[in-house]
Amino acid sequence: MKKLCVMLLLLVSSAWASPVADLTLVGQGRMSWLFWDLYQARFYSEDGRYQPGRYPQALSLRYQRNIDKEDLLTATVEEWQRLGVNWKPEWPQQLARLWPSVRTDDELVLRVDETGASSFYFNWRLLGRIEDPAFAPAFLAIWLSSDSRDPNLTRQLKGG
Repeated sequence: MKKLCVMLLLLVSSAWASPVADLTLVGQGRMSWLFWDLYQARFYSEDGRYQPGRYPQALSLRYQRNIDKEDLLTATVEEWQRLGVNWKPEWPQQLARLWPSVRTDDELVLRVDETGASSFYFNWRLLGRIEDPAFAPAFLAIWLSSDSRDPNLTRQLKGG
């Protein structure tokens, strides 16, 4: 019985383990629009340094406002278009199946593994994966590109 309890505890704790627990914080900052704070962003890597394309990496967004899923999807595609990112039409469809609408204090995390596959977590629960290794750099460009919408946030996330 004791053995069963220990095994169940391990299963439950691994299901609720932070997707960034084994990574080191590179930088963090806040995204605001006009007078509203939208989210707190944190970027993580294996060694605490920003190195494009070197995985694992993770981006955590803790929302400060309620935002509808459709608005998140629209903003993502608009940013890809604005940045001139080469994105694939199936990505917004995949995100639409994964992402929920968010409320204040919800956390959405993108974790990119060593193979370049992207896993999304919502409040520490796995939502699903996008296996395409081209997705991660395109998605992360929204926050980490030199042409990002908020250069100050980009600098903070990169540890500068």
